[in-house]
Amino acid sequence: PIGKLALTICYDMRFPEMYVELVQRGGAEVILMPSAFTVPTGIAHWHALLRARAIESQCYVIAAAQVGQHNEKRKSYGHSLAYDPWGELLADAGGYENDSQDGGGDELSPVNVPSIVTCDIDLDLVQSVRERMPIQQHRESSNFTF
Repeated sequence: PIGKLALTICYDMRFPEMYVELVQRGGAEVILMPSAFTVPTGIAHWHALLRARAIESQCYVIAAAQVGQHNEKRKSYGHSLAYDPWGELLADAGGYENDSQDGGGDELSPVNVPSIVTCDIDLDLVQSVRERMPIQQHRESSNFTF
């Protein structure tokens, strides 16, 4: 078995409290996030938000991402990624890079796109990370008031 799966979409990753609920109420171990980030937001936020959600939830995060020019106004960033519960990047399928001087992301990565990448899911790692750093239990016993 691959573990307990949760499914969200790309915009959801901007709401970390959703991922807390997926773990606490749903028991998520692997979170899937299909996406179509634009190039500017992909360059600025894609990697950082996915890695943060993996670390905060202590889950694998697997994010399939569209890449390429869809029409004259829409270009998707790409970079299908997989992160482990410790925040280590396991796979990157490539996409647009921020290599241009204006930050426009006009260059494709050296990875041939479209492509297929794979990674191993180790549910023992999920358990190990959660035991070594029990943030879910610490959240449950916390009472944050401001």
